[in-house]
Amino acid sequence: MSAYNVRLYDYKHSQQLRIYTKAVNQQSEDDKKADIKNNDKDEKEKEEQEQTEPDYERSYKVSTNRTKQKIYEITRANTWDWFITLTFDRNKIDSSNYDLLLEKVRKWFNNVKLRKAPNMKYIIIPELHKDGIHNHFHGLLADCSQLTFVDSGIVQNGKIVYNISDFKYGFTTATKVEDTRKVSSYISKYITKDLEIHIKGKRRFLASKNCDKVNIIDYHMTEEEIVTLMDSISLDITHMKTQDIPEAHQRIKYIELKKE
Repeated sequence: MSAYNVRLYDYKHSQQLRIYTKAVNQQSEDDKKADIKNNDKDEKEKEEQEQTEPDYERSYKVSTNRTKQKIYEITRANTWDWFITLTFDRNKIDSSNYDLLLEKVRKWFNNVKLRKAPNMKYIIIPELHKDGIHNHFHGLLADCSQLTFVDSGIVQNGKIVYNISDFKYGFTTATKVEDTRKVSSYISKYITKDLEIHIKGKRRFLASKNCDKVNIIDYHMTEEEIVTLMDSISLDITHMKTQDIPEAHQRIKYIELKKE
């Protein structure tokens, strides 16, 4: 097991550097598999025991952050054309049945790729409706010019809202993506603790197999090396923020970099 305190995310058109105040242990694949097996056993034992409210809160918070991170990595690693929302017609489909909706969405995208847009990339994320019962989905699409986007006649925030006429299960909206980094942050926010509770034990998102993956490089640096690194990249920094992760006793500095 090795540790890193600096991690570079090498995306398609940009890079993100993360600097951690506390070193993070990097497990080998064998260690990960062993931990997954042990964690499954531990979770089963925990379910048989009484958990306190803080235990539940921390568990769901960690799970939510992990899912958000995975979605963010996928979305940042690709260039997207459309941001979409899929809402189901309740007269046709029980939109409170998450398993049913997920299967309908999965089959629809598989059929589109098979019959119309074989190179299409997508990532689809659920959102729990305000009533806490019904579900709809948001997503990002790329390489899908074969789909039929129809101008709805509506303009929101200066953007034309389109409908996808190919979707027959209900209602759709689609707007063109202008900034992949911003839309990646935006769409990952749909993963909330309430949603995690609602879909516990179920798939949290769908992503096509042809989505590009981010290249991640880990480093373990001394304070002096980090200072030198910051000096060397100062002219390439486009955005920077710091975030505290109390449950992990961690503080992370996120640094966005230009990529030539």
